[in-house]
Amino acid sequence: MTVVKSKTEVSRTSSKIGCAKICIAAIMFLAFYIVSELRSSDSHTVVKLDPNHLQHSKFSMRSLMGDNDTECREVRKTNHSDQCDFIKNTDDCALDEGFIDYLKFTYCNFNSSLRPLALIILFVWWVFLFIGLAVTADDYFCPSLTVISKTLHLSHNIAGVTFLAFGNGAPDIFSAIAAVGNAKNGDAGLAFGALLGAGVFVTTVVAGTIAIICPFDAMQRPFLRDVIFYLLATFLTFTVLWQKEIGKIEAIGYILLYVLYVLIVVIGRYFYQKTKKTTVLAEITVSPEDAENYDESYPNSVETSREDLGEGKPLLPPREDKEPGTPFEEFLSAINPIDVGEWSDMKWYAKGYEVFKSPLVFLLIITIPVVDYREENHNWNRYLNSLQVFTGFTFGALATKVGLETIGGTFPIWVLLMIIGLILSIAVFCTSKNDVQPVYQPVLAYLGFVLAVVWIYIIANEIVNILQTFGIVFNISDAILGLTLLAWGNSIGDLIADTVMAKQGFPRMGMSACFGGPLFNLLLGIGIPFTIGTIKNGGTYKIKITVEEVVLVSFLMLSLLTSLIVVPLSKFRMSKPYGILLIVVYIVFLVVAILAETGTITGDINP
Repeated sequence: MTVVKSKTEVSRTSSKIGCAKICIAAIMFLAFYIVSELRSSDSHTVVKLDPNHLQHSKFSMRSLMGDNDTECREVRKTNHSDQCDFIKNTDDCALDEGFIDYLKFTYCNFNSSLRPLALIILFVWWVFLFIGLAVTADDYFCPSLTVISKTLHLSHNIAGVTFLAFGNGAPDIFSAIAAVGNAKNGDAGLAFGALLGAGVFVTTVVAGTIAIICPFDAMQRPFLRDVIFYLLATFLTFTVLWQKEIGKIEAIGYILLYVLYVLIVVIGRYFYQKTKKTTVLAEITVSPEDAENYDESYPNSVETSREDLGEGKPLLPPREDKEPGTPFEEFLSAINPIDVGEWSDMKWYAKGYEVFKSPLVFLLIITIPVVDYREENHNWNRYLNSLQVFTGFTFGALATKVGLETIGGTFPIWVLLMIIGLILSIAVFCTSKNDVQPVYQPVLAYLGFVLAVVWIYIIANEIVNILQTFGIVFNISDAILGLTLLAWGNSIGDLIADTVMAKQGFPRMGMSACFGGPLFNLLLGIGIPFTIGTIKNGGTYKIKITVEEVVLVSFLMLSLLTSLIVVPLSKFRMSKPYGILLIVVYIVFLVVAILAETGTITGDINP
């Protein structure tokens, strides 16, 4: 049983998460800008590319006109007047994925004096996209997965460690796919930085915060299982980084390791049920392990009812029914990206957040059908759903760039898909009623799943491209960008949701998410993109690593070993001293990472 969030609670929670992301992003952006200015004042050297002086320059005309060996970061060392030409003609600066070339936007559309304005625009756009990524995953991707799991008749346990975990980890996984796809010369530091950095953050700061605000006794078997599997995945990652390459078998091995994890969870639950006596709780017959597994099945969900766990009343009241209007009025209400009914009760920052994200939310509404079992008629809206079928096919064709191809060299594919979408849209409208959902409504959830994946992927691509632009402009490594801006942005939701669960009496659920969620992200976040990468590269993907990646994987292992040693010695008591120790580990990690980035800590990683 799940408890439905009221719209007011959803607005307040999403506003807090959104505002927290904006604040963290603003602080990091300011820090990067200061570091960049300090570096520029200490060691900035302008290399003029005047033909009369090229023989004395570090560069040659060949490097300016697109030498494969020239890194895009070298643009910082060129004359301001030549930077646009450098960006246009250097292979390493070329855009592989995405729709907007942010480097050309920064260096070609703004002169050097106005470049800070370009960076501010990119920063606001980055925040906008990051919020859109979270909204797409939470409000459009996850509901589709819920319907799919129900139509496939999956148990809560299997659905929790597969579909729900995929929904919670979608931003991290698709960001990793985009980062690896956009990596130049094997520099996948952004992907490793985000996955490992988020892992360090969640297993130290989030887990430590839960232990501090709500000490509790952990379930022994699930805790040991998750930590050991996470350690195994981290050690495998360390081996890959040490070898500086990953093969197809190793990449697929990450995926198979996750499959093994799922099998152990399911089989372990089955045998535990056979050996333990059951207890009747609230007219539901479950074993103690069932309640424990319910925690594991929904690791990042704050919608679990206490009635399900025998702990009293629901967390939130059920949704209040609304008086129905005419079909067209319901259509207009459905496409409104702002909740007008709750507007007057919102704080000023919540109103600002709603307005800020409303353009993207509107596009999501009209392109992605959402089947929601919590809503009346499962969120059926005849007018809107018919429109979504048409716009969904058209958007999918253009967003994936498949529609830009032609059939027979003359007929565009996007036109064909638009015609198919129009025919299906008319069919949906003509075979359905306004007040009763059609029997084929669950099929719309599958369409919504595909479209949500497309949205998440293209947004993740744009986010990665912006971060790489920041890295070039500020001379910040991809690893540092990954473990800070990308990792924190993807993890701030976990921090808020998991600590809220702990405060509301579900610390086990929150702590389970701190290890199960990042484990899923690491295994599939490396397994899927590098499987694709190895196939494209003939079976092997060369990896260029830096000291930062070594610091990341080392501290993730240190964090997990700390939990694996301290918690059993404490008789599985998650105490305040344990929480403080984890946060100290993260502070030390940040200090070491910054020292490695500034060159204070060095090492010959790529001889």
